[in-house]
Amino acid sequence: MANSLGVPEEQPGAQVVHKLSGATVTIRSEHGAMVQAIEEKGLKAEYKVPYYVGAGKVGRSYFARAGDYLLQSPVSFYTKANGWDLTPDYSSKRSLDFDHVISSGCLFCHTGEVRLIGGTQNRFERVPFTPISCERCHGPSAEHVKSPSRTNIVNPAMLPVRARDGVCEQCHLEDAVRILNPGKDWWDFRAGQEMEQTFAVYLQKNANGVKAVSHVEQLAESACFRASGGRMWCATCHDPHADSTGDRKSQMKQICQSCHAQLSAASHAAVTECTSCHMPPRSASDVAHAAITDHRILRKPEPERDTQKSPLEPPVPWKQPEPELLQRDQAIADLTIASDLLSAPLETEAVRLFLDLRGPLADDPVVLAALGSVMLQQNMPKEALKYFTEAVRQDPRNAENVMDLGLAYAQAGDMGQAMRNLEHAIQLDPSLRRAYFELARLHAALGQEGARMQVLHRYLTLFPESIEGRHMLLPLR
Repeated sequence: MANSLGVPEEQPGAQVVHKLSGATVTIRSEHGAMVQAIEEKGLKAEYKVPYYVGAGKVGRSYFARAGDYLLQSPVSFYTKANGWDLTPDYSSKRSLDFDHVISSGCLFCHTGEVRLIGGTQNRFERVPFTPISCERCHGPSAEHVKSPSRTNIVNPAMLPVRARDGVCEQCHLEDAVRILNPGKDWWDFRAGQEMEQTFAVYLQKNANGVKAVSHVEQLAESACFRASGGRMWCATCHDPHADSTGDRKSQMKQICQSCHAQLSAASHAAVTECTSCHMPPRSASDVAHAAITDHRILRKPEPERDTQKSPLEPPVPWKQPEPELLQRDQAIADLTIASDLLSAPLETEAVRLFLDLRGPLADDPVVLAALGSVMLQQNMPKEALKYFTEAVRQDPRNAENVMDLGLAYAQAGDMGQAMRNLEHAIQLDPSLRRAYFELARLHAALGQEGARMQVLHRYLTLFPESIEGRHMLLPLR
């Protein structure tokens, strides 16, 4: 885990082509540093790449830096293929750019600590983060360092089952949707707590294919896990303190035989390891060139089949959230999946659940913004304005909600209010790319070419290599 981020080493040059746009990304080393360059639409952008995330077992993704901001690279290195390809979710984009600004929450599973510039969630100090440390699994250590004792440090193995499993699940249970509790931040979670005190996880039970991070869900399906009565958990097979260079197959055989001492002589003659038959690798559906060991531990493993479309069902909670949050979280999960997969029935159900909320949760800014987004998408600006206005009143520092309020005003035909809110969103979060571009489009629609150019120049002052920003800067025809 301590190797989950670092500084890229020199690597041979490579090139990746994005089929949808024709863009090319070139990777090279220059004076000991990694450089990535994109050529697209007749423009070229070049970035030094000072950081990677990922221990390298599956691959690594990369970050560039623009002032105080970190930008995700659209290409990643994949260990199994020993080569470069598009970062997950970029293959379906119409164009490539370093346009994903990294926030604090994006780094939760890869860093021990993020170092933010005060009051922001996406502006980082010069040393932006630290590696994962002992505290990720053992909790705050200050008192333990002063006076080492078993009573002032968390031992995950000694915790109640839900708190114990949460130590691993905080990063190794990603699946469909993660939903923060009201007023919480991802970094509020501490080892020793139940995960649902901070956030809930919802699973898409009939999701097509196997996701790269789905070990926890698969293990829960296994007969071994179910028969263990809570004794079996991640650390049964994965000792976080062990030397990873040993003979893993022999280690796993010993672990398996601690329960399965008597094996069929006919089926297991001269068997030297168990995992190749009962835990074979399966291709991941969401990460190219990745495979996941089948943690269902099937007695008779199933052959890998082509992914088939299956009827969409509502996501279900991994573990029940706090009772008062159940309806809210279900609605957020439904709407997230509906938006990703364009499911009108699931969107309708999400709206019904949102509208049925009563009490303080009905005024939760997350709920209000979700309803506003649906109304905006359905071209219902009056209703969208109502929800976004209240969301901004409840959480006036949320730049995205202020931006969406501006978009609702634009849809309603009030260009003055639309521009004022888009400007305010930019003041709250100067990296909010869409707010600049939407504001520039409004100026263009009003024939205000000088104002349009000024807005784009402000964006390019922060992100001078932006291909889309420079492309929009070209004179209108």
